[in-house]
Amino acid sequence: MVRVHAGQVTDASLEPDRAGPGAAWPGSLMERVVRFFAADYRRLPGPVAIAVILAVAALLESGKNAGPLPSSLSLALSLLGTAPIAVIRRYPVAAITAVLAANAGFVLFGRLSWSVAGVAGWLIALAACPVVLPWRWAARAVALTEVAVLLGVAGLNHNATPWDATAAEALAVIAAWGAGEMVRARRQSAKTAEQLKALNERDVIARERASIARELHDVVAHHVSMIAVRAATAPYSVPDLPESGHAAFAEIADEARTALTELRVVLGVLRTPDGDAGADSAPQPRISDLECLIGRMTAAGMEVTLTVSGNRRPLPASVELCCYRIVQEALTNAGRHAPGSKVTVEVGIETASVTTRVANSAPMLPSVKVRAHGGYGLTGLRERVTMLRGEFSAGPDGLGGFVVRGVMPAAAGP
Repeated sequence: MVRVHAGQVTDASLEPDRAGPGAAWPGSLMERVVRFFAADYRRLPGPVAIAVILAVAALLESGKNAGPLPSSLSLALSLLGTAPIAVIRRYPVAAITAVLAANAGFVLFGRLSWSVAGVAGWLIALAACPVVLPWRWAARAVALTEVAVLLGVAGLNHNATPWDATAAEALAVIAAWGAGEMVRARRQSAKTAEQLKALNERDVIARERASIARELHDVVAHHVSMIAVRAATAPYSVPDLPESGHAAFAEIADEARTALTELRVVLGVLRTPDGDAGADSAPQPRISDLECLIGRMTAAGMEVTLTVSGNRRPLPASVELCCYRIVQEALTNAGRHAPGSKVTVEVGIETASVTTRVANSAPMLPSVKVRAHGGYGLTGLRERVTMLRGEFSAGPDGLGGFVVRGVMPAAAGP
């Protein structure tokens, strides 16, 4: 199932599995238990709270001991088999060794003295093995536990139990191990997903910076070329210019040509991926080109309203280009992820800044859901605005729509 919104398309099949209402109750119960213990292991008080609860339960059960082991020994083993869970995150090897060894004493010599709290601590330690221990250590711990369970059948110290009880214990060991493996696999998947997301965002930022460099090449090269031309022709328009003036203008023109040459060498290769500068030599779009952009969107079926307010004046080309890109990306997202919505484009030109705001209403399709975080297109816009020392925001408006807003400082341009 694919979910769409004004800033991003997400595939629900890539999200972590959750047991839905239609899932069978054993699977649903197992999912809830695994998520609960996974959260407890991540929180600092989690293991401590579990250890305290189990230790108190072991103390309460010690007075009801009717098994072959003395009450004092049974109590000591119960406490040793539950209390170390409190430090299972800080000292995993020692804590798990103590818990499994203490409960192995019950398995081998006194199953009837084994308290419910001890069994719970035993299963929790087994589940924690693949989560907090290296794989080799965890495999050895589970293997030794299974050996202890099988040895319990030998009837050491009159500890014989029915074969089905031993089989249940052996299966419980495997089930606890599987639950721990599930938690470990989920953590690893979440970590991998975060790393992949970070790499994708880094790639988007790199490509966006290359795009910005290509666009600024045209803007800066144009102005530097004009400096060179004006410096070369200025002496002919100024009568009786002294020789020092001619030399100064010639020096300015020469420096401008040198800067233009270096600029083309450094940034010219970024104009297109194959280094062909001729394919991207058209003038860069400006705020005045927004009417044409919105006209194309309106012809495609979108309902867009444009408002440009404030003092219409020449602005830096980089700021005008950024405003155009914000509107272009926001309109593209609105048309793709919020079909049928009404879009409002507002450009406010103030004394020291330019504010661009694009807001779309709630989409007409009820299945479309607006989410708080945007896609990589919004990441590129954020990078553009940040490079201009501006502020950028994008997110839901609380009414089912989506708002993209950028504020760029803008002194008067040429």
